[in-house]
Amino acid sequence: MYVVSAMHKRLTIFAALCFSLGTSGAGAQPLAAQTGDASLESLDDAGWRARYDALLRASVRGERVDYGALRARRGELVALHGWLATHGPTATPTAYTARDARLAYWINAYNLTVLRGVVEAPASMRNVMESAPDSGFFRAARWRVDGRTLSLDAIENVQVRPVFRDPRVHVALNCAARSCPPLRGRAYEPAGLGAQLDAQARRWLASGRAARVDEAARRVTLSQLFAWFAEDFSAVVPGRPAGPVTGPLRFVYAYAEAPLRQQLDAACGPAWTACTLDHTPYDWALNDTR
Repeated sequence: MYVVSAMHKRLTIFAALCFSLGTSGAGAQPLAAQTGDASLESLDDAGWRARYDALLRASVRGERVDYGALRARRGELVALHGWLATHGPTATPTAYTARDARLAYWINAYNLTVLRGVVEAPASMRNVMESAPDSGFFRAARWRVDGRTLSLDAIENVQVRPVFRDPRVHVALNCAARSCPPLRGRAYEPAGLGAQLDAQARRWLASGRAARVDEAARRVTLSQLFAWFAEDFSAVVPGRPAGPVTGPLRFVYAYAEAPLRQQLDAACGPAWTACTLDHTPYDWALNDTR
C-alpha cells in the first residue's frame, strides 16, 4: 500500500542519529542517574505535563522549534523523557483509565521522543530526511516508554492510529519536518483534548500549507499527508457531522474556515467532487528557527 511506503519514509528518518549517539532507550539508566534530578521520578501525569508544557513554551516559536534553546536544556529534556519509561497506560494503568488521558499521553510521548532525537543529533543537521541512511530511527531505534521497549513506529501505528481511529492525530504528531503540521507549543491535556485537536486542525488548514485552491483550474493541492493517510482522513471526525464530502477532503470540510471553504465551493462544486486533487511534495527540512 502507498501508506506503508510513505510511512517507511517517515519511520526511517533518524535511526543513525540514535545509534551513533547511544540514545536508544533499551539499556537506559534510571532517570535520576541520567540527570541527577530525582524529583521528576515522583511526578504524577499532571506534574509531568506541567514540566513538559514549560519546556515547549520556552522552545516553540510559532511553526518552528528553537532547538538551540532545547539543547541548552538537554538535561531537563532527557529527564522528562526518562519519566516516560516507568509511566503510562500499561506501566501505571490507574492513571490512564480515560481514553483522552491515554491519547494525550501517547501524543506527548511521541513528540518528546522526536525532540530528543533531534537535540541529540549533530547541531549541523538541516534536513531530517537526509540526516540518516534509509534504516530508520522511527523503526529501528528502541525507546523505553510505558514500561516497554518501543519504536516510534509502534507508538504511531500500534498505540495510536488503530486504537483511537481519529484523523486528528496527524495534526498532533510532529516529525520535525517543515511540512509536518506545526508542533503545538503546549502539552496536550486530557481535559478538553478534543478541543485542542480541533484547534490544531483549524490552525493547520488556515496556514495555507494543508490545502491550496486554484479556482480557475479547478484544482486543489493538498499536503502529501492526505495521500499517505487517505483512509484516515476519509473517516468521520469524532464529534463532527459527516457532511456531504467524502474521501480525504472530508477532513478539510470539517475544519476549513470561510475563505478556504468559499474557494473550495467555487472550484469543486457543492459536494467538492468537481475538482482535481494534487499533492505538494513533502519538505523534510528541519523545522528549526534557524
